Amino acid sequence: MNTSPIPLAEFSREEGLISPDFEHLPLTLPRRCLMAFLGEKRIAAFAEKRGGKVLGTFLSLTKPFPLYEVPGEKEPLLLVQAPAGAPAAVLIEDRLFAYGAEKVLAIGCCGSLADIPENCFFPIEKALRDEGTSYHYLPPSRFIELDKEPLLHLKDYFRKKNLPFSPAVTWTSDGFFRETEEKIRRRRQEGCSLVDMEASALAACARYRGKEFAEIMFTADTLSSLTHDQRRWGKESRNAALLLGMEALEEI
Repeated sequence: MNTSPIPLAEFSREEGLISPDFEHLPLTLPRRCLMAFLGEKRIAAFAEKRGGKVLGTFLSLTKPFPLYEVPGEKEPLLLVQAPAGAPAAVLIEDRLFAYGAEKVLAIGCCGSLADIPENCFFPIEKALRDEGTSYHYLPPSRFIELDKEPLLHLKDYFRKKNLPFSPAVTWTSDGFFRETEEKIRRRRQEGCSLVDMEASALAACARYRGKEFAEIMFTADTLSSLTHDQRRWGKESRNAALLLGMEALEEI
């Protein structure tokens, strides 16, 4: 392990003393999984409508996370709610990999740093690592590029569905209330048009575990005018996001 005055820069390649499968659950998960940053009732209703069943549950200190197996066109798919924030989201993702997932697609809303309408969908190509979790999985770097092969498949999916798209760069931040004017200006200069709280950490965890990760985001609130406009928090896209995510999952 290297040493640094900044703890997050002290990356260790050793395996942790706590394994992601420490619960020893009797689970073998589908290879493809959708992590949805959406409400649990919406996810449960979606899974039930499509003949899904609960394979098991990941527990946390605050709530359970049911794991829904949903029939796909070619193979069973997994659907699970993703908690907000990088540490919590990676606690779910790392366990998914431990129990059999090979490809994870995340879908959820994001903030806009540029003049982008609400409810626009973007496949993510790169994330700025302004959170802490990713530094426990990969050495320090400013950006992480998401896996190229699933991104190519996402582009093909958007074209097939005649959905307008442009792969985007996101600023992943732990500080929802610390998105300052000077930081926003700097992130724009670095090419970031979106802001979220999980992408770079989820990508880093997948890379460390030798798995594949991709993400689709839809625009909700905006900081493009250097003031905060909640708009409608992307409400009109939430049902569409689940359907789009499950369809896209089969393509990656």
